[in-house]
Amino acid sequence: MSDIFTSTVAALSTARGKAGIAVIRVTGPDCFDIVSKVFVPRSKKALRDYPTHTAVYGDMLYEGDVVDSGLCTVFFAPNSYTGEDTAELSCHGNDLCVSLILSSLYAAGAVPAGAGEFTRRAFTNGRISLSQAEAVAELIDAQSTAALRLSNAKVSGKLSREMDDISNSLTNILASVYAFIDYPDEDLADMSKEEMKEALTVAKERLCRLCKSYNSGRAISCGINTAIVGLPNSGKSSLLNTLTDSDRAIVTDIAGTTRDVITEKVTLGNITLNLSDTAGIRQTDDAVEKIGVERAYGAVRESELVLAVIDGAAPLCKEEKDILSFLSEQKDKNVILVVNKNDIAPVSAEKAEYLESVSQGFFAIVSISAKSGDGKDQLSEKINELYPAGDDLLSAGLVITGARIYAAVNGAYNAVCEGLCTLEGYTQDLAGTDIERAISCLSEADGRKVTEEIVDNIFSRFCVGK
Repeated sequence: MSDIFTSTVAALSTARGKAGIAVIRVTGPDCFDIVSKVFVPRSKKALRDYPTHTAVYGDMLYEGDVVDSGLCTVFFAPNSYTGEDTAELSCHGNDLCVSLILSSLYAAGAVPAGAGEFTRRAFTNGRISLSQAEAVAELIDAQSTAALRLSNAKVSGKLSREMDDISNSLTNILASVYAFIDYPDEDLADMSKEEMKEALTVAKERLCRLCKSYNSGRAISCGINTAIVGLPNSGKSSLLNTLTDSDRAIVTDIAGTTRDVITEKVTLGNITLNLSDTAGIRQTDDAVEKIGVERAYGAVRESELVLAVIDGAAPLCKEEKDILSFLSEQKDKNVILVVNKNDIAPVSAEKAEYLESVSQGFFAIVSISAKSGDGKDQLSEKINELYPAGDDLLSAGLVITGARIYAAVNGAYNAVCEGLCTLEGYTQDLAGTDIERAISCLSEADGRKVTEEIVDNIFSRFCVGK
């Protein structure tokens, strides 16, 4: 590890700018020696003489002069966020005041903390797992109540404990395999071949549940990239406004009003959609509109979910067929046909028959009135079917949100599946390699066996002060 973990670091942990208070965090082996040169308790009692987790009132100094008064909360190792001696100075939220106090701390021997360094120290000192550390970043970035609940569940260690428990069960199976390898003729293994199969099947099912949670986890924490596409005047912008409960997009009777991609976030139930309202797709000689059409196709390619808006009050046309044909070729996309304007006129028999004939290639068909909002709830239900994220799932907290952990858990799942296949036709010792690989994957997921490069990459995304 870098020498930053033998130094004492300090940084502002709250946002910069005018505020009622600001919190400066200091942590490291010389924490209280350094802070004592900057913070003087009104009681004149040394900071080390207070019990851990105590808030002390006093004065904060810059070059010997008092620049502010406030609290210093003391945390003694190992019972602190970082696992080291830690102090948190609560001063007034004035940029100049904060800068002077930080300058005093640096002059006293502290060094500026790097991005995410407090949380990295917590991970390095065994206070939290790597999955918990990632959850801290997700908690800071959460933009919905569901995302907050899920992040808090992960910070508390629910996902980490589940992966640990699965890993321990696999380790017990592996111990039995080693006993079989070392003493093949003495029947010293704790598990019979059938018992080993049963235990591996249970591990497989638990890993499978975690893997299946990934789609919902992404939808909650990051949001699903979603493109709204269709012909001009089909009601795409009205749909955006309905979903966002705003007048985000301009809506007129003039075809081609939307010339560029308009983006907005919307929460439906417990999931978030990263919506992109696109230009109407049609043949045009207008140079600007052409660019908008090209960007519409690009938005589809970059999206996971597509809401294809069909004008239900208009007759079936070739351009509409062309759009649906293009979407049917996008095999990696979830496409919902949104038949709009059900408040104006019913869909013609010809159009209804055609939509029914192509519906097998898409996830669902929903009839709505984007103008009145009728059918919005049905559309939300269909989207939530794709990304189920009920309250039970959030409470359990056993949800994967990041690609790194998903790849590792999926690797463990595949290894366990291969181990079960091996046991069907061969002896226990040959399944040992698969079980070892599964354990190794889970160790990578939770940081027990992970490269320094991966750890660096994860903490580089944190803000300074966390």
